[in-house]
Amino acid sequence: MTTRQLAPRSSSAALVAPGTRSRVFRDTVAAEWMKLRTVRSTYAFLAAGLAATLLGMLVLSLLIGSFDRATAAEQANYETADLTVVVMPFVEFFVGAIGAMLITTEFATGTIGPGLLAVPQRRTLLGAKAAIAGMLGILGGSLFALLTLGGAALLLGNRPAPLNPWPTWTDALPTVFCAALVVMVTSAVALGLGAVLRSTASTLLTLGGLVLVAPVFAHFLPTTWHLRFASVLLPNLTPQLAGNNHPYLLSQVGAVAVTVAYVVLALGAGLFGFTRRDAS
Repeated sequence: MTTRQLAPRSSSAALVAPGTRSRVFRDTVAAEWMKLRTVRSTYAFLAAGLAATLLGMLVLSLLIGSFDRATAAEQANYETADLTVVVMPFVEFFVGAIGAMLITTEFATGTIGPGLLAVPQRRTLLGAKAAIAGMLGILGGSLFALLTLGGAALLLGNRPAPLNPWPTWTDALPTVFCAALVVMVTSAVALGLGAVLRSTASTLLTLGGLVLVAPVFAHFLPTTWHLRFASVLLPNLTPQLAGNNHPYLLSQVGAVAVTVAYVVLALGAGLFGFTRRDAS
C-alpha cells in the first residue's frame, strides 16, 4: 500500500489570486455605491445639509444687515463672518450620518447576513464601505463647502474686514479644501462607530455628540481646558488644517496627525468589532 502525503490546507484568503481580490473589491464598491444611490435616507440627509447651508446664509444676511446699519466704530468690533464655522459642523453630521447608515441599516434589517454570503471576506466588505464613505464625504463636503463659499462671497460683496474673512475668493480655497477633508474624515469615523455600535440611533447620537454637542460644551470649560479640548474636535480641525487665524493650539502638522488618528482609531475599532463579533 502506498501512502500519499497531503499538503497543508491553505486558508481561503491564500487561495484567492491578487487579481481576483482586486476585482472582488471593485465589484463590492460598485454594489455599495448602487445601494447608497437607491436609499431614500441618502437624499434626505443631503437635503438636510442643503437646508443647513441655506439657513446659514440667512443668518449671514441678517448679520450683514446689522453690520451695514452700524457705525464705523461698531463695525470694527464685529467678528469674522466665516460661514463655514456655522454650516460645516451640520454638514459633517448629515453626511456622516449617511456613512454610518452604510452599515447600521444592514444590521437593523438583517441584510448584513446576505451581504457576508456574497462577500465572505469581512475586511473587503468593510473596506468597500469605507471607500464609499470617503468618496461620499469628499464629494458632499466639497459641494457644500463650495456652496457655502459662493453664498458668502455673494452676500459679503466688497465689505471690508473684520466682517469679510477673505480679501479675494481664492483666499478661501484652503478652507474649502480642508472643510471637505474633515467631512470625509467624519464620514469614515461614523462608519467605524456604526461597525462598533451596530445601531443607527446609538451611532447618530454619538456622532451628534462628537461634532455638534462637544464644541458647545467646550465653551463652558475654563479657558486652558477649553482650548486643549476644542483643538482636537473634528469641526475645529478645519481652520487648523488650513492655517487660518484661530485661537486653537494645534499646528498644521499637529492637525494632520489628529485627523489621521481619528480615521485610524475609528476604522480600526470598527474592523476589530466587525471581524471578531458575530454578524447577527
